[in-house]
Amino acid sequence: MLNLFETIKTHPEYFKQLACKVLLCSQYDCPQQKELKELYSEHNFIVYVLSGKRILFRPDHTYEMTEGKCVFSKKGGWLAQREPGTDWRVMIFFMPDSYLQLFCKKYSASFSTVGSQTRATPQMIDLHINEATKSFFESMMVYFMQTPRLPEALLELKFHELLFTLLSNPNNKNLLFQLHAITDHRRESISEIMEANYTYNLSLKEFARLTHLSLASFKREFKKAFGTTPGKWLKEKRLDHAGRVLSTSSKSISDVAFESGFENTTHFSRVFKEKFHETPLHYRQLIVADPIDF
Repeated sequence: MLNLFETIKTHPEYFKQLACKVLLCSQYDCPQQKELKELYSEHNFIVYVLSGKRILFRPDHTYEMTEGKCVFSKKGGWLAQREPGTDWRVMIFFMPDSYLQLFCKKYSASFSTVGSQTRATPQMIDLHINEATKSFFESMMVYFMQTPRLPEALLELKFHELLFTLLSNPNNKNLLFQLHAITDHRRESISEIMEANYTYNLSLKEFARLTHLSLASFKREFKKAFGTTPGKWLKEKRLDHAGRVLSTSSKSISDVAFESGFENTTHFSRVFKEKFHETPLHYRQLIVADPIDF
């Protein structure tokens, strides 16, 4: 899968960007050529659509990203569908957990939560944009063209300004809940990250990167959390997910394989038959014929 953060960071010739320590901000026209693209980011980000359209897919939700739309995304994966005949200009702000933890600890007195959040926030959180937020994004445009570059100290203040502008809007309570959740934990648990991203065809190295662990440490911590190896766990979770999709949709076998995290249909069909003793197609036919037994 394409690591969006790393791709932007290492290609300043294609992506206008401003960087400060662990923070990265970019404004670019998306070069996506494929109709559907798998992407992931090792850091949280806020993205604002300047123009154009993309459809972002997560297992729990579909996001129609059009001009003026803004979301906060936790680190992890998603599918992006290109809309033929439209451009895609965005501004994106990458913020690691470590930065958000420091921000919340420093400015916690400035924000207060009303009530309590009893369930986890979604992987991508829709953000309400008011005139103050629009003005902020408009003001950022000039800095990408400015020479010399924006001083790092000022860029860090701009990240602070963005968060203050969003969090002072009472319609963005979910963002405030999420930042408090990040602050309350040293880092998101392996269990949370795996459950949120197992349907994406990420390698073990990429999963380790999401957890900010070395591959060896990731495998060791994974075994403690799940009592098995990452490879076995991923195969079982993806096959169970594929079985649910086959039984509840009319999607093609190749689409089911892709959306369940398998690299190709041939491999998917082989391991699916090993588990369910039927090919994916026959499995679906049996369910349609006798839904009570499945």
